[in-house]
Parts: sequence; C-alpha cells; structure tokens
Amino acid sequence: PKNFYLFLRFVSSGIIALSIMLVVIFAGRELASIPEKNRIKDEEIRKENFIEAMLPYALENKDKYDIFASITIAQAILESNWGESVLSKEYKNYFGIKSIRETDQRIVFQTNEYINGNLVQIPGAFRSYDSLADSMAHYGLLVGTADRYQPVIESNTYNEAANALYKCGYSTDPNYPAKIINLIEKYALYKYDD
Repeated sequence: PKNFYLFLRFVSSGIIALSIMLVVIFAGRELASIPEKNRIKDEEIRKENFIEAMLPYALENKDKYDIFASITIAQAILESNWGESVLSKEYKNYFGIKSIRETDQRIVFQTNEYINGNLVQIPGAFRSYDSLADSMAHYGLLVGTADRYQPVIESNTYNEAANALYKCGYSTDPNYPAKIINLIEKYALYKYDD
C-alpha cells in the first residue's frame, strides 16, 4: 500500500504539472496574439500619421508646381520606407535625392541601382536636410522646375506621372511606376489630387 500511495502521489504530481504546463501554453498563445493585433493596429496608425505629416507639403507642391499630391506622398513612402530608412530618419531625405555637388550637405551610402537590367550596389552621395520641410521643398523645386521632369508635370493622371518619373530617370528600378501606383491605389492617395 505504501508503494501504491507513492505511485498515486507521483501520478497526481505529474497530472498537476501537465495541467499547469497546458494552462501556460494556452495562456501564452492567447497573450501572444494580443500584441500581434496591437502591432498591426499600431502599424496602421503609424502609416496614417506618416501620410498626414506629408499631406500639407504635398498639397503645397501641388499648388506651387502642379505635382500630383498622390505622387509626392507615394514617393515619400517608397523612398523613405514610411520614414523608417536611415536616410530619412537621420538625414531628413525622404525622397532619395542624390547630391551632385560636393558643396551640398551630403552623406554617402551604398545604394541599389539597376544598370543594364542588373541590380547592383554602388556608393551614392545623397542630400542631407535639416528638416522634413526642407526635404519637401527641395523635392518640389527639383521635380517642379527641372526640365528633365517636365513630363511629370504635364501628366494628366497619376499613372502617367508615375511612368514619367521612371522615364525621366528619377529611379533606375523598372518596377518603380508600378510600386508608386500600387501605393497610391492601396492607400487611396488619389483623393488628394482633386
């Protein structure tokens, strides 16, 4: 009988331990799903906030230079990865604008470029700005007044403008127009063009 009681204690201890383990596992799963939902919601809010931060500048460039607001916002999203890129966070360059003069405020980074259809990494000098407002103002001036970007300004739709950006050499990525158009349509940025 003594061995039987020891056996029962051993089995009941095992059952209790197993029950506790199952509670922890299922509780852990439940708890793990809550932060995931919060992360998704936080991400959506962060993206909405980014668009709202870009909007006044995009509308200003629309009024001043006839650049589609949707194009400006979509380019800022794409070029800065929603403001998360090092170039945008530390150097306030939200458009991947390159530096052509050594006297510019600038930083050199490795950059991805398509050369003869192949993606390669090369060093590139990029403009550095003091603020988002400076970055937006220079973007507007560049796209709004440079002869090479005249087809962007003359476009009748954001689709035409996105394709013109690529043809004018803003990006070497052959998928650049599709990426811009996708962002405009996914986040309904076209509503800011009216």
